[in-house]
Amino acid sequence: MTRAMRLCVVVVLAFAAILPVSSVVAQDAFVGSWVLDTASSKGPPGLVPTAGTLEITRGGDGRYTYVSEAALGDAVGRTETTMATDGKEYATATTPAPPGAPAVTQAIERVSDTVYKISVKINGELVATSLNELSSDRSTLTQTATGLGQFAALSSTMVFRRK
Repeated sequence: MTRAMRLCVVVVLAFAAILPVSSVVAQDAFVGSWVLDTASSKGPPGLVPTAGTLEITRGGDGRYTYVSEAALGDAVGRTETTMATDGKEYATATTPAPPGAPAVTQAIERVSDTVYKISVKINGELVATSLNELSSDRSTLTQTATGLGQFAALSSTMVFRRK
């Protein structure tokens, strides 16, 4: 796999990992298990995960941990991030980490009780933002990611259903 392809897979998995966390009351609405609805999700051909899950758990000190697993063709990746809504960047761990994988960080801000905006950076460069919206019945989570610059073509909409 070329370096460009590895970077693309890392970015796609990072996009798939974007997930909201915020104030305690609002965050608790996102806690639980989520499954990617591939039929309702849209993105660049060949770069929409063929399967995916999210597990959001409440931690201490106003932080939440989420673990995402996504399959893209033969590649399966797992990301884990523990973060809070404090404007700080938090590292995202990817397993398996491709050789020479860049550093991925995320920062989150609350838009409303059911909408959050996440900024994703790779090696310190802002590459994407994501609006993450919870449906009124709290059964659907929609992530609308917008790639920036050279990553603009990776914009996508991922739909998750509560398990």
